[in-house]
Amino acid sequence: MTEKETLLYLSSQIKERRNEVTEDMARGTADLAGYQHACGQVRGFDTVQMFIADIIAKLTKDNEDFESSPTDSVVKIGGKK
Repeated sequence: MTEKETLLYLSSQIKERRNEVTEDMARGTADLAGYQHACGQVRGFDTVQMFIADIIAKLTKDNEDFESSPTDSVVKIGGKK
């Protein structure tokens, strides 16, 4: 599994867990402390999702830069190729 695939899998797992927590909140069975805890979890899930999205974007950009960058053999050394 590549880094990107791993991050996408992790992101899907976080999304599933976030959905479970929000469904539990929607049932309204928790007390105030339980509701506050669930809100903290959702905020944490959202924060991690943003980090994952940033990392995936960076990996994608790095791969594009790598594919379009010249290799050492093409770079001019001392004014000559």
